[in-house]
Amino acid sequence: MGGDMLQILPAISASFIGLLSSLGMIVMLMAGMANAKERQLRQGKRMMLAIAVMEVAALAGAVWLMVEDRPWLASAVGIFPLVAVVVLLIVLVKIEW
Repeated sequence: MGGDMLQILPAISASFIGLLSSLGMIVMLMAGMANAKERQLRQGKRMMLAIAVMEVAALAGAVWLMVEDRPWLASAVGIFPLVAVVVLLIVLVKIEW
């Protein structure tokens, strides 16, 4: 039983890190939209919705994989939002959004 918990712990940690990165990106998008034009507001709202949907799907997938006793795959699914947020941040900086 103790070995099972040690395998689940990285999956829980990865899911928590993914959640925090998604929330952080949503907050940064909100802060960046303070003086935005109408078009940028629409884009920002869509990006925030996409991030939220991605996070919910990643959390659901990670939990399902933990229940199915596949903790390392659950870790990969749980950390995916962090990777997506970093890529989105790089793209937004490059295009000077």
